[in-house]
Amino acid sequence: MKIVLADDQILFRTMLEEVLSQDTEFEIVGVASNGNEAVELTLSKRPEMVLMDIQMPIKSGIDALEEIKSKLPNTKVVMLTTFEDSDNIRATYLAGADGYLVKDMQPDILKMSLKCIYNNLSVMHRSVHDNLLKNYKNQQNKVIDKKHVFGNIVFSSTDVEIIKLIAEGKTNKEIAIELNYTEGTVKNKVSNIFNITGLSDRTKICVFAIKNNII
Repeated sequence: MKIVLADDQILFRTMLEEVLSQDTEFEIVGVASNGNEAVELTLSKRPEMVLMDIQMPIKSGIDALEEIKSKLPNTKVVMLTTFEDSDNIRATYLAGADGYLVKDMQPDILKMSLKCIYNNLSVMHRSVHDNLLKNYKNQQNKVIDKKHVFGNIVFSSTDVEIIKLIAEGKTNKEIAIELNYTEGTVKNKVSNIFNITGLSDRTKICVFAIKNNII
């Protein structure tokens, strides 16, 4: 497997090259100290894999990843970094990263991970997995926080806005224009509001809105 290494820390880069070179399955064909060099080496050497840090001078690892993937989509690009925040993780995967590993790992585990990625398995360090899961749960909680509960009835923010507009005497067409929905979508949402409240007409929806301080 031909590999290009990209890291701005000379000592780490040298150690990494030495570790991987001990395995006959890896052939280091280029070493870069910044994102620009990583892109240039990848385009000229055409390796099967690029192992790259995120924080690098001139061009970041994420920008280099995006450029490499746009020109050589079949080249595996793996991020090897100390940065485990959710923004970096999300950005690298959106840019097309094939793996996200952290530098705090044993050499044998690193080599095994790279071989797995080379064979089309997606690999991320456990701490990265936990970070993504935590972030996902936080996002789910934010969605739950946006729900509006009235007794045993749960409305979305859109439902509440539609109820307000109904109470103001707006027609489905007028609501659609105000909320930037199609009239058919508003009709379906209004029907759903009738169903979950058990109410039968817009006047009763207006009374419901007043009783629950929606308006």
